[in-house]
Amino acid sequence: MAKTNVVTWDSQGPDDIIYAYEHDDLRTLTSVTVPEHAVAIFSRDGQLTGVLEPGRHMITSSNIPWLTKLYNLAMGFKETPFKVQIIFVSLKMFNGRWGIRGMVKAAKGYEVPITLMANGDYQFRISDVPVFFTQVLGGLKSYTTGDVNAFMKAFINEQVTQQLSQQYYMEMLNNLEIASTSTKVLIEQYFTQRGIELLSLKIAEARTTEEDQKKVFEYLQFSSANGEAFKRYEVMDRMADAIGNSQGGAAMGTGMLLFPQMYQQLQQQPIQGIQAQQQFQQQQPKVLCPFCGGPNDYPYKFCGNCGKPSPQMQAQQAPTPQPAAPQPASPGAGAAPGMRFNNCPYCGQDISGLPKTPKFCPYCAEQLF
Repeated sequence: MAKTNVVTWDSQGPDDIIYAYEHDDLRTLTSVTVPEHAVAIFSRDGQLTGVLEPGRHMITSSNIPWLTKLYNLAMGFKETPFKVQIIFVSLKMFNGRWGIRGMVKAAKGYEVPITLMANGDYQFRISDVPVFFTQVLGGLKSYTTGDVNAFMKAFINEQVTQQLSQQYYMEMLNNLEIASTSTKVLIEQYFTQRGIELLSLKIAEARTTEEDQKKVFEYLQFSSANGEAFKRYEVMDRMADAIGNSQGGAAMGTGMLLFPQMYQQLQQQPIQGIQAQQQFQQQQPKVLCPFCGGPNDYPYKFCGNCGKPSPQMQAQQAPTPQPAAPQPASPGAGAAPGMRFNNCPYCGQDISGLPKTPKFCPYCAEQLF
């Protein structure tokens, strides 16, 4: 482009982010026209002088034609020492794509790192032109849109990789929208520090290798509530297949019928144990306290309701009776120890279910032998 006294950005494409005017020896009172959707960075003698807003501007420099020619003749300059740069920066929103390959934790409780392959898109715009000029453009070899796009791609890939590596693969996979939002919130501050506003970030796809995917699936399957039972059934199913493939038709029939029954028994064992315990508790004999009538397990020492001793304890604590004059025999008084009674001779209650006939009736506390 030939050097002129009127500088503008009239060749901007839809994806152009910046444009640097190729001549840096602009003479003083050069006209600079900035389009509505952009600004222009004005740098004079190596210093950022200002940012030109949309509109027409007249710039001043020390590059006065006759004075510059005098410098050239007197000091032997082959070019003007008064450098001026005009760099146009678009303020539009731009779209980009990102893609990473790294490592991520598989799932909670399964901290083994697995391969992560993710990609998506993002949207950004230049929000702080002076900061963008010093932090981004200052480190580029040239001021072109291609250089800016290369920087953005490398920078966002680095930030996304660092953030996703701290998340769990299964949580990310189950809700990509939440993972996208949280990642954007965590990395947008680093873009702001470079004069860039990160408008949006989307994770379009997150996947891993087939080998790692199989490992994660097996872990989640067998760590679930029914995973252990499924694992036992799977082992028995393989054993049944092995027997079924052996020689002889009888073996195959045994393999098909035996192991499902074994699995059913394994599942029923805890239930049967609980039922047997309940039945034992229900069948355990109960005797009534002769004082308050409260039920007690037979045999018992003291009533659980009133605390008074049982007839057996009373017999042990009572003093040895002295010989007395013969008395008329009462029902059961002359019974020999060890004799079985089906009913109490005093109250008539059924005591046949007791392991042995007690010395005292558990219902009326009368002495039986």
